[in-house]
Amino acid sequence: MNFTSEKVNEIKARETCLIRNPKILKRQIDDTVFLVNPDDDTIFYLNPLSTGIWNLLAEPTTPSETERIVQQAFPDVSPDQIAADVSTLIKELEKKDLVRRHG
Repeated sequence: MNFTSEKVNEIKARETCLIRNPKILKRQIDDTVFLVNPDDDTIFYLNPLSTGIWNLLAEPTTPSETERIVQQAFPDVSPDQIAADVSTLIKELEKKDLVRRHG
């Protein structure tokens, strides 16, 4: 089986643990959660699923572990959909420097 270098990097990245950026501050107003980057005062809104994943990333967690936990919480959602949603969220959180690769 031949994998492109992009696919190999994606597989490796999926098994690298992620953890919250320790600089990021969490603010909650009622049921609404925001993350604040004190470096530039940028504010990020988290929906309920994103909030759950943010809470999960208090400890180093792999994307596959995250997917497994989300799948348990939402057993009626297809594993492919959960994988896609978790992957999209992780990429967005990394792009905004809210989470980092660990280890």
